[in-house]
Amino acid sequence: MTVLLTKSLPSSNLDLIKSFSWGFDIVNALEISLVDVQKLPANQADAWIVSSRNSLPVVQKFIAEAPAKIYCIGNWMAKELGKIFEPSRIMSFKKMNDLVGKLQKQSNQHFLYFCADNHREELEEGMRGSSTVITKIFTHESSLTNPILKKDYDAVFVFSPRSAESLLTNNAFATKTTFACIGPTTASYLMQQGITNTFTASYPEATILLKEFHERLNVNTSTRPNVKTQP
Repeated sequence: MTVLLTKSLPSSNLDLIKSFSWGFDIVNALEISLVDVQKLPANQADAWIVSSRNSLPVVQKFIAEAPAKIYCIGNWMAKELGKIFEPSRIMSFKKMNDLVGKLQKQSNQHFLYFCADNHREELEEGMRGSSTVITKIFTHESSLTNPILKKDYDAVFVFSPRSAESLLTNNAFATKTTFACIGPTTASYLMQQGITNTFTASYPEATILLKEFHERLNVNTSTRPNVKTQP
């Protein structure tokens, strides 16, 4: 089993992959550059919204200015922010649309949204026409690397629609290659590109994706019929 990781993962994730006896390569599909944010808007926000782990350095930089509530996407971000803020101030959501559903029930709110320059506008679209004000703080920039792969893989792990776009620019994949997706939005993008052999994690965390994909492989192997051939 040989897999492709489209971004660098923590050593704990790589150790997990090694414990599965998978061979793996890492090809970064996106190039990330942090933005040197000098200051935040003077007007006080009711809450911060943090959707990407790449935004964490900026959030840490302005810790003294944090409001009473912080909304984040994913357990990883909630755990990291829990090391900085009181856990009671943090609310975690599985995906952005879940947060949008909560915010749509509020009014006359102002949020600071820490995000990349290229990001999916699910938050903005979901709050369009409301009295809510969203001020975006660009914490990092991402650009497509459009890599050219030199070998085939049994599975490709993708962590965003944008990284999938980068990977598909110069490469074609066999139908047997499984795309293991961090979430349904990434899987939906791949479906739009004609790739149907996908697997999606139950929660958008890399560790969960790796473990669940490994479990799926084990289930498929254990249920495969034992066919014997006559000599």
